[in-house]
Amino acid sequence: MKKPSQSNWFSGLLALLFSLLLFFNANSSGNLSNMSGTSQVYDEMLYNIPVQLEYDQDKYFVSGYEETVNVHLSSANRIQLNLESNEDTRNFQIVADLTKTPLGTSEIQLRVKGLSTAVTAEIEPKTITVTVENKVTKSFEVEAQLPESIETDGYKVEKTTVSPKTVDITTGEETAKAIDRVIAPLSNVKQSVDTIKQTVNVQALDTKGQVLSIENPAPQVKVVVELSLPSKEVGLTISPTGSPPANIEHYTFNLSEQKVEIRGTKSVLDAIDTIEIPVDVSNIKTSTKQKIKIPTNADYIVSPEEVEVTINPVFSGTSSSFSESSGQSTTTSYSNQELPSPLPSNEKPANSSSSSSSSSSSSTDSTGEEGVENGSSSVSAN
Repeated sequence: MKKPSQSNWFSGLLALLFSLLLFFNANSSGNLSNMSGTSQVYDEMLYNIPVQLEYDQDKYFVSGYEETVNVHLSSANRIQLNLESNEDTRNFQIVADLTKTPLGTSEIQLRVKGLSTAVTAEIEPKTITVTVENKVTKSFEVEAQLPESIETDGYKVEKTTVSPKTVDITTGEETAKAIDRVIAPLSNVKQSVDTIKQTVNVQALDTKGQVLSIENPAPQVKVVVELSLPSKEVGLTISPTGSPPANIEHYTFNLSEQKVEIRGTKSVLDAIDTIEIPVDVSNIKTSTKQKIKIPTNADYIVSPEEVEVTINPVFSGTSSSFSESSGQSTTTSYSNQELPSPLPSNEKPANSSSSSSSSSSSSTDSTGEEGVENGSSSVSAN
């Protein structure tokens, strides 16, 4: 039989062993956890990072290289990686050292400069091709290059002014020898303009019309081109609108102008033969004169911009109207109902011309004598 003191001693030793085992097991798990936490690596892909060239800019001109590259960053330090990924806080640059590069075309290795030691970078591509020349500056006369649409749309160029007429071009020595002409390329213009005013960067071209590399930014010139727009004469037609009084059978309309001139691009002019003028006859019971602006839009210019219309009502049961004008006129008959509201200036009913002309003969027969007396032609409308 064991003594009580021996039993207590054994139990204490056993408890100590279990305590030590639990202690070392806990520390080992914590260390493993820390090791697994520090082994995680974060990645960021950056695009269009500019390439910085290191060379004597006063002596040499460099061209023909890719100005941006992509950079793959990785780090176990998420905070540091975010700093280098952000354009506003990054410290690194992608550089190409050309200080010892000979004249001509060479392939240059790119390197990362100023990157945190906690972050690694991989450049794509790793090299660029550059052409190094002696730097020169020469004067060239500038000519304006008009967009092809000018000729296509039928414009006639009256006068072209380029200011300044000559510019200094800085480029490589061999590139300067290849310059055939220097142009000021104009961008396309809106329709129905008679003057182009643009400030543009010049371009240097070789004999094949290819654009050559020159200093950036390139010299600027101001170009003014005066144009003559294509024009044609078109007729005017009346489109009564509104709610006429109940006792009015029809109206006659005297126009101060039967035709107007429109100016615009050839394609626009080809699509227009007549312009419809909306005339509101609401509550008109006596001969009335109105000045009405001719409908137009941004596609063409009209001259004159407005015409005078004399509106003469003809009452039911009578054969004459209150005509106070000796100008040419047209007569419009209608059923006693509300006429359409005025159309916007850039809208035109597709069947207005055909219905107006097709009904002309019937109205002429019924009011022939009146037309002879007043010198008017007749147009009926349903």
